[in-house]
Amino acid sequence: MHLRSPRGRFPQLYSQRFPQNFPQVRGLGLSLLMALALVAGCTTPSPPARPQATPLPDTERPVTTPGATQRQRIVEIAWQEWQRWGGQTVRLGRDDTACVADSPLPAPVLPGMPVAGSNADGAEDAADRSADRSADREEEESSEPACLHFPDGTGMEATPQGCKLAQRYWAIVGKAVTCRQITQGNWAWSAVFISWVMRKAGLDDRQFLTGDSHSMYVVDARDGILPAPAFRVEPLPAMPRPGDLICAARGRDKYLDSAAEIGFGTTPMHCDIVVEVDPAARLVKAIGGNVQQSVSMELIELGDSGMIDGVTNSHMPWLLIMRNTLP
Repeated sequence: MHLRSPRGRFPQLYSQRFPQNFPQVRGLGLSLLMALALVAGCTTPSPPARPQATPLPDTERPVTTPGATQRQRIVEIAWQEWQRWGGQTVRLGRDDTACVADSPLPAPVLPGMPVAGSNADGAEDAADRSADRSADREEEESSEPACLHFPDGTGMEATPQGCKLAQRYWAIVGKAVTCRQITQGNWAWSAVFISWVMRKAGLDDRQFLTGDSHSMYVVDARDGILPAPAFRVEPLPAMPRPGDLICAARGRDKYLDSAAEIGFGTTPMHCDIVVEVDPAARLVKAIGGNVQQSVSMELIELGDSGMIDGVTNSHMPWLLIMRNTLP
């Protein structure tokens, strides 16, 4: 028996119910899919450029000037934290030094330092010891003051108060650290200090993403991955403004040539928050965390350019400014 196709048996009915190649049905389906995709795009929030940790419970709300802008809040909160840590200042001079100019703590007594007046078997003669101390005093009075430093394990971060304050910063990235970890170099807390200040100033995930590495948010700004970025990267030399961040590479990458060489989460860096600029005095004041083992204010002496540059102080060869775009 020969079977004819349905189309051959009922050509008119077939053409009415099933148009050739289904052009109208296909068009309707495509339009419906596009509409659904558009609705889904409008109602589903986009995830952040990288996952953000849920910070540990923290009810603290910094007190700032009523009506202050986010930029002003950044500066005010940085000032407040600096005062909480005792107001330590560090001078970054044109002579390539980076010395603690003022500190709430005395100079650290480091292990292994020789004791003046000791003989081979440990016995000390009182007269010799007294004479040595007198000579030391005369030498100190006639010489320039020493450049004071606070190595790891010393300074304000090693005190109970400093530990408690630094633990707050780590909590903003969801980490609970011990007081011992805070004093160790591989737990540097300068980036979480910046992250903490930004969140307390009210910046959200669209403006700034927190991280425990400075290079994370520098690359965010450099590559323009945020929908409403609070910062953009600007090369040096340049003059910063209050609320900007000034950043330098350090360690093995201390002398990078440009921001293009920064790797996300892999380039060791340090950044500070600019709080005051005095072009006439050629001085910039910036506050940063984990500077000489405290939250310190850096007194940055500008070079011949009268701007922040990467050559005036070899201790901190600045690489870039993260220009604050907030009002």
